[in-house]
Amino acid sequence: MELVQVDLVATDSKGAIVKDLTAEDFTLKENGAVQKITHFYNSLNEDSDYPLTVSFLIDTSASMGERVAGMTRIDVGVKAAEMVMDIMKQNDQIEVIEFNNKPEAIVPFTSDLNSIREKLKALDFRQANTAMRDAVVLALDRIKGRSGRKIIVIFSDGMDTASKSVEQDAFDAVKKSDATIVTFFSELSNFAAIGLGGTPNSPNRIKAQIGEDALKEYADISGGQFFSFRKEPELLKAMEGFRTIISSQYTLAYTPAAGKKKSGWRKIKVECKRKDIKLRHRQGYWIG
Repeated sequence: MELVQVDLVATDSKGAIVKDLTAEDFTLKENGAVQKITHFYNSLNEDSDYPLTVSFLIDTSASMGERVAGMTRIDVGVKAAEMVMDIMKQNDQIEVIEFNNKPEAIVPFTSDLNSIREKLKALDFRQANTAMRDAVVLALDRIKGRSGRKIIVIFSDGMDTASKSVEQDAFDAVKKSDATIVTFFSELSNFAAIGLGGTPNSPNRIKAQIGEDALKEYADISGGQFFSFRKEPELLKAMEGFRTIISSQYTLAYTPAAGKKKSGWRKIKVECKRKDIKLRHRQGYWIG
């Protein structure tokens, strides 16, 4: 039977990261049935060579050129990628997917930091549409099957105007994946200034709200986190939260006791035996 992997972050009642948990501290259930944890990994253990794969999805449509917290939205994505590169271990790899009218993997999975930095430096916004759903589906397809922890990071205003995929395609892909999705969102401050319509009920404002909701749900389903910011203190807090996910995840794996005989949604619930510990992990997985 195939192993099911669950990556999670543990925090105490004050929101501080809990760093010293062991496999014995967790109870893991699938569809209500307790499962035996056969593999356990703490990413804070520097002696481990358990790999990390991070896929950065960076929107380069015109709206991403707007400045927020002292930098363009694209710069925020570049800054986050630089932060990951600073703490990468030998077996870790990064991919960069640029998306506007369509998504493109401009940096395939690699640990070559010079290659990554060269491509990131060249990123710039352009007059183009946004194919966010297509980018999500592409990233999830490319990252599946890779060993170790898998994290997808999305930088976008969420306003999808070009995808061939419908929303359900993206949600289904998220539910079938064991990747953690982290999303960075900053609402456009002036729709009218970049030709997107200024009234509250304009089609583009409605698309933007739909996109924001989708980014929240991608993060929620996968056990990741949605970060929203407008000013520098909010951005700094978001970056620190992102660093926590990258550097402080636990990984649990198990083989379903009942086997994977029937297609459908399998609900995952992980509980900590210590009091007042909050766990953030994916809600389950879809098979079939």
